[in-house]
Amino acid sequence: MSSPLFTLAPTAFSSLTYTAMMGACAAEVRRARRTPPPAPALAPRVTIFKPLAGADDDLEDNLTSFAALDYPEYEIVLGLASANDPAFPVARRFALAHPARARIVFTDRDNAVNPKVAQLIDMDRRATGEVVVISDSNVRVEPDYLWSLVRELEVPETGLVTSIFVGSGEQTIGAALENLQLGAMNAPGIIATNALTPWPLTIGKSMAMRRRDLAKLGGFARFGEVLAEDQLMGRAFVEAGMGVRTSLDVVHNRNTSCSVRRTLERHTRWAKLRRSLHPVGFLFEPLLTPLTVAIVVALVAQTQLALATVGVVAIAQTVVALTMVALLRGRGLAWKHAPLEIVRTVLLFGCWLAACASTRIQWRGHPFVLKHGSLIAPAPPSTWKSFLDRARSAFARA
Repeated sequence: MSSPLFTLAPTAFSSLTYTAMMGACAAEVRRARRTPPPAPALAPRVTIFKPLAGADDDLEDNLTSFAALDYPEYEIVLGLASANDPAFPVARRFALAHPARARIVFTDRDNAVNPKVAQLIDMDRRATGEVVVISDSNVRVEPDYLWSLVRELEVPETGLVTSIFVGSGEQTIGAALENLQLGAMNAPGIIATNALTPWPLTIGKSMAMRRRDLAKLGGFARFGEVLAEDQLMGRAFVEAGMGVRTSLDVVHNRNTSCSVRRTLERHTRWAKLRRSLHPVGFLFEPLLTPLTVAIVVALVAQTQLALATVGVVAIAQTVVALTMVALLRGRGLAWKHAPLEIVRTVLLFGCWLAACASTRIQWRGHPFVLKHGSLIAPAPPSTWKSFLDRARSAFARA
């Protein structure tokens, strides 16, 4: 590994791959903003599903943004598994403030293995819209949000529309890390994949489809035993001959005060999910981050050239990452957060390694084992957790 060729080649290859992804993303964003689809001829009634679980950052303000949409006919269905959920007081205030627009539906946990799909099944039974929009509780939108989805859905042969999302609102280091990951890696990867491949990535944070088309595929119940219901739903639409389009009118995933630990837990779960869906592609994920490759090469080669390469790549990747965040959300991260790109790279590689070692996840308060194709099954009690619980009990008795 002391040869300059072997020192530089892996990082050069990774840098070219990274540059291609970022370039495709930037080109697609600029193209979409120059030539948006024409305004839709019709405005079908829309039902917005909000499956709630826990009090997300800025939940009340997030919901309020949906009460101010510039769209003629829509309703908001707030799904809750229990009145004991921390989100219930916020949802109740919102529903009381907007009685003609919003209502709460208590959902049956036994509808599906996936808790979110279980909520969607019951909410769908109460929907009155021709078009359904799935929108997570941590999403905040602009007034033209529904128009951006409907105009894409009216493109001929389109069955499903997914939105690009970026993180915003960072007030803690954990939130800044999360928002940097979403804007500098997740969103560009989704945009580039959807622009360049026939198998688009569909993200459940914001998705729209016609209810009749969903019914033809078997409804939400078809996806009740998988964790990646959004991705497999998009795949089902494509296999049925209906196109999937991406709306580049970004929605905001509000992350204001989450901890570093919560950020790592979320992205470790997402990494495990990607491994279960695309195990071969998952193995090559680190190659999409030049700094990861440069650091690994430097640890192996232990030469001045390898160390210098790390420094150059760290600066270049940081500039590109912050530029991409600014392009997507219209406002960049503060420059004081620039060093976090190096931290993010190292920590996210740790999430990738953790995903290689375990298939156990925690999702909406429930432990699961994640199987191939994102199938999930209730997980047995953790041996390590049981040991700790017994140790605590023994210590308390002593």
